[in-house]
Amino acid sequence: MKKKIISLPPNYFFFCIILSAVLFFIFPEMNKIKSPYNLLGLILMGLGLYLVGKSWYLFKEKRTPESFEQSTYLVTGHLYKYSRHPMYLGGVVFLFGLSILLGNLYSFASPIIFFLFINYMFIPFEEEKNEKTFGQEFLDYKKRVRRWL
Repeated sequence: MKKKIISLPPNYFFFCIILSAVLFFIFPEMNKIKSPYNLLGLILMGLGLYLVGKSWYLFKEKRTPESFEQSTYLVTGHLYKYSRHPMYLGGVVFLFGLSILLGNLYSFASPIIFFLFINYMFIPFEEEKNEKTFGQEFLDYKKRVRRWL
């Protein structure tokens, strides 16, 4: 039985941002990472944005969709030499950075939730689709490059 995708990854990402903010305000007693240490979060957020933005740009450069439409080109260069899913990796890194910036220990649930949804709901679907589309080329790529890092 095929799994049905009920929403797109950016919706889960934005939900996790909102969840982090809500947890920050609802549980102020859990705001444990104080300034200036919480500013490390800005660096991670910037890194996350870079990973997402550069990955998106690489897809656009090769004129292949970054959505669930049929892929026309298997991107394997630049960031994709190190991770099969740098766009998702960027989302997780950004959310960890946001959690550090907010300093709320409960907000660390957000990057974990995002990771679990992406890793078990979206990536298997995408990789199955890529195996059908690109065949042995994708299987060879899959052997060379790890899923996350």
